[in-house]
Amino acid sequence: MSRLFRVALAFLSLATALGLPTTIHAASPTKVAIIVGPVGALTPTYLALADAAAAAAEQQGAVVARAYSPNATPATVLAAVADAHVVIYFGHGYGHPSPYGGLNTARQNGWALQGPGAHGTHGDVGGELQYLGEDWIVANARPAPGFVMIYSNTCYAPGASEGGHAPAAPSVAAQRVAYYSRKVFAMGGSAYFATDFDRGAADLVGRLLANRGASFGAAFASDARFIPSALTSQAHPFSAGQTIWLHRSKYTDGPPNYWYAFAGNPDLSLLRGWDRTAPSATLVSPTAAAEGDMSPETTFSIRLSEPVTGVDAASLSLRDAAGEVVAASVAYDAASGLATIEPEAPLALSSRYSVVTGQGIVDAAGRPLAASTWSFSTRLDADPLSDDLLVALEAGSHQLLRFTRGGPVAETRTLDVVDRRHVTADHRARLYGRGGSWLRLNDATLGTWWVAESSIAHALGQVEDALLAAGTRVSLPPVEHTLHRFDASGPSVDTHAAITGGRIVTVDRRRVHDGRTFLRLADTEGAGAWIETNPGVTSTEPATRRVLSIRPRAAQARLLPAVGEHVVFRFDATGRVLERRDLSQAALLALGPATVESRVVGGASFAIIASGELAGWALPEGPDLQILPIARALDAAD
Repeated sequence: MSRLFRVALAFLSLATALGLPTTIHAASPTKVAIIVGPVGALTPTYLALADAAAAAAEQQGAVVARAYSPNATPATVLAAVADAHVVIYFGHGYGHPSPYGGLNTARQNGWALQGPGAHGTHGDVGGELQYLGEDWIVANARPAPGFVMIYSNTCYAPGASEGGHAPAAPSVAAQRVAYYSRKVFAMGGSAYFATDFDRGAADLVGRLLANRGASFGAAFASDARFIPSALTSQAHPFSAGQTIWLHRSKYTDGPPNYWYAFAGNPDLSLLRGWDRTAPSATLVSPTAAAEGDMSPETTFSIRLSEPVTGVDAASLSLRDAAGEVVAASVAYDAASGLATIEPEAPLALSSRYSVVTGQGIVDAAGRPLAASTWSFSTRLDADPLSDDLLVALEAGSHQLLRFTRGGPVAETRTLDVVDRRHVTADHRARLYGRGGSWLRLNDATLGTWWVAESSIAHALGQVEDALLAAGTRVSLPPVEHTLHRFDASGPSVDTHAAITGGRIVTVDRRRVHDGRTFLRLADTEGAGAWIETNPGVTSTEPATRRVLSIRPRAAQARLLPAVGEHVVFRFDATGRVLERRDLSQAALLALGPATVESRVVGGASFAIIASGELAGWALPEGPDLQILPIARALDAAD
C-alpha cells in the first residue's frame, strides 16, 4: 500500500473516529456541470445515473447545470461547463491505447456528444454522435480554476477495456488514465476521478461536496466497494507532481478489472484545489506614521484577506523587545476580517513592541497564513541626558510621584524643604498624559521619584533649547506679558516692553532655564524677544523639532569613551529617539567609533558616529567621552 494512500486512509479513519466536521461550504455557490452524451438504448440508464448525481450535488447546496442527450451539443456542453467546480461526464469513451490504432488527440480522451447528424434522439450511430477529444476540450472548455473531472461509466476512463475485450494489463490501464486525465491538469484542474461502479458518480460527488476539506485520497477510499489491497499507485507520466491510483477489483460477473481510478494529489482537497491562494494580513493599526510616537494605550489590529480560523492568543500576539508575550486579549471579526490585540495594561514608554502572527491561522481550504512581524516604538518617555542634572528644590512643599508604566500614579509623597536643597536628576521627561516637563530624581537619600519641573523644582541653568516647527502658534493667557532677552548669564527683563495676552501668537523657539519656560516671538511686535509662559501651555505645532543644531567638524575625530557603561541613541530627523543601546567601553572601542559632526538634541550635545555598525548613532558628549583628532587619539590609545 502506498504512503499517499495510507495518509488518505488514516485521515478518513481519524475523521470518522473523532467526529470531525464534515461540511465546509464555499463562500459562493458551487457549480456542478453534468454531461450525458448519446449512448443509444442505454441512454435512459445513463440519464438516471446523472439525475442521481445531480440530486447528490444539490443536496449539498450545489447549483447543477445539465447538458443531457438529446441536447448535449458542443455549444450546450460548453455553456454548462463554464465556471463549473465539478464536471461529470456520462457517455461513450474512446481512449488510448485502444484496439483502433494510434493516438488521435482530436477525437480521443474527451467526450462523445450529439453530432451534426443528430435529429433529436439518443442515437449514437454515424453522424448522430461525434467524438471531441482532449484538444477540443483544452481549447474550448473553461471550467473554474481547480475544477474536478469525474468520468462515469465511460470506456477506458478508469483503465478498463470495452465490454467483450480482455482485461487491460496494468501498464495499459495506467496509460489510459494518464491520457484521459492529463487535460484536466493542463487546464488548471485539481483532480480526476473515473468510476464504473453503479451510482459511483453520485456517491463520489456527494462525498466530495459533503466534506470539502477532506483529501481526495480519503474521498476515493471511502467508497463502499473500495478494497485496500486492490490499489496500486504510480507517478503521472505527463503531469508533474500528480499521482495515478488504479483500483483493480472483481465487480461484474467477469474477471477483475480496472473499474475505479484517480489522478492528482491524494493529499489535496476540494477547497485547497479551488482556493490556491493563502490568506494574507495587512497592518491597520498603528499606522506607519506612528513609528516612534505610538501611544502606550494603542490597540493593535490587522486585516485578513479572507475568512480564517485559528485566530487566538497563541497564533496572534504582541511581544516586547525581549520577545516575551505581552498579556493581551485577542479578538477576530470574520465579517470585517479584522483581528485586534488589546493589551491588558498600558505599554511601557520608550519601548519596542512587535505584532507577531504565528502558526495556526488557516483559511477554509486549510492554507496557512504566513508568519509576519510588524514592529513599533512607543513614544519617548524622557529626553536622554548626557550628564545627571543638578536640580534645585526651593523651600516649600514638593509633591513627588512614582508611576506605573504608561502613566497611572503608583505612589505619592510630600517632601517639605526648609532651605534650598540640591539633588540630581537622570531623566527629564514629557510624561504621557501629563503636561509640562518632569524630572526623575535619583538621589541617595530620597530614592527615585518624579517631580514636575517648575520655578520651585528646576534644573540649574538652561536644560532645553528647541527649534519649533514652522507656524507653531500658542494661545497666551489674558494678562500682560513682559518681554525678555537672553545673554550669556540667562534671561533678563526688558523693562520697557510688553505685549498683551488673550490672543494667539506665532513662536519659533522654546528655552527652559532654571525651571522657567520661555517662547520666542516670531511674527508680532517684539519679534525676537522672549516671553515667559506656563510650561503646560499647549501649542498647535504638529511636532516639536528637538534638533537644535548640527555642527560639522573640520576633520574626523576619534571617540574615546571612559571605563564603564555607555548609552547610544538613534534619532529620527526631528530628534525623537528611535532606539537606544547599552554598550560597555570595550564594546564601543572594538567598533573604533569616529565622528565628523555633533548635534544638539533636546538641550544636550551628542557626537554622531560616522561609520561602521553604529553609523548614524549618537553618543552623549560629556566628561565620560573624549573627542580627539585622529593623531592624538592614537597617542592616547598607546
